[in-house]
Amino acid sequence: MDDHPTPDVDAGVDDIARGSDPTVVADSLAESRDHILGAWLVAAARQPFHVDRPDRAVADSIPVLFDAIVAALRDIADDRRAVGPMDDDRVSAAATTHAQDRFAQGLGPVAVVTEFRLLRQEMGRALHDGVAAASVEDIIGALVLISDAIDGAATIGIAALSDRIDGIRESFLATTVHDIRQPITLVQGHLRLAGRWIRSSDDHRAQVTEAIDDALAAADELAAMVETLSDAGQVAMGALDPALEPASLEAIVQASVEALGAEGRARLRMSVQPGPHLIGSWDPTLLRRVVTNLIGNAFKYSPPASLVRVALDRVDQRTARLSVTDEGIGLTEDERSMVFGRFVRTDRARAVGSPGLGLGLYACRGTVDAHGGAITIESDGPGQGTSVIVTLPLLGPED
Repeated sequence: MDDHPTPDVDAGVDDIARGSDPTVVADSLAESRDHILGAWLVAAARQPFHVDRPDRAVADSIPVLFDAIVAALRDIADDRRAVGPMDDDRVSAAATTHAQDRFAQGLGPVAVVTEFRLLRQEMGRALHDGVAAASVEDIIGALVLISDAIDGAATIGIAALSDRIDGIRESFLATTVHDIRQPITLVQGHLRLAGRWIRSSDDHRAQVTEAIDDALAAADELAAMVETLSDAGQVAMGALDPALEPASLEAIVQASVEALGAEGRARLRMSVQPGPHLIGSWDPTLLRRVVTNLIGNAFKYSPPASLVRVALDRVDQRTARLSVTDEGIGLTEDERSMVFGRFVRTDRARAVGSPGLGLGLYACRGTVDAHGGAITIESDGPGQGTSVIVTLPLLGPED
């Protein structure tokens, strides 16, 4: 027989809940709400997963989770429920939403759990510093309940991420196989035609040349998909490492334009603001892929005869701006808020029938962020076209 049976943790939490009165603690937490959330934001911003991307150090659903925990404490005090808050629906909903929001921003499970634990830390610190009216037993009871809620939030958040990852993996594999199969089929078909014409006794040099050109175009499309997959994977892992060197943005864009071919160049109108060259410390290869991706999207989602405009200018002496504007399907407000996510393709984009992995803009954002820049998207609505604006830091004369 086991002389040391495993304790029933849930029962222990319930006993503490029944034996304590967290009313004063809940009131104190509510009064210190802004201070606690502010301290949480400062602590979160210092974490390694936020240092390089400070724009991600925002509260998201943490305030909702905080309010849910305080509400659960009050429910216990009012005897509306005599169990710990780990299974509280409000806590579960806030934890799930926060975890999924963070995942969409490119953060992983460890970062999500760390943010939850930071909330427990700041709530505990506030109780230690500011609750004089509550008894020691009530404060200890409240801390146990808060820990129970945070542990539950972490468990629920990780479970939600696991489900989300499994769903995305299945969808990603199906979409990737489908989209990559198309250019492979085109390469194979054109090369078979070329081989057949070469073996023919007649002179088919013109047809062979055309078939080889078409095969090369399909191979280039396949290579671009693979590069996007690679860049997006590096961004997701936080492992994108630009090989920085002084480079000209005009030259980077011009190289991307030259690679379009005659038909693509005929649809493009490019303007460069007069003045000094736009020189920055950049990775030309990575930025060429950004430019190619943005121009490719503009072509895909615009009428075949419409023009795409590429403009280069300065925001100020230390900031360059690249804009790519099309006359295509445009975006709704909701679509604009989601297009930089992983594996995101809008219903209207799918309806156009153009291939895509839903990773291009995600990879572009990660690449631009890695260069210390920013990327935004503007549209007046469906059918009104789209503009993507990239800003990048310039080297100054002293550099």
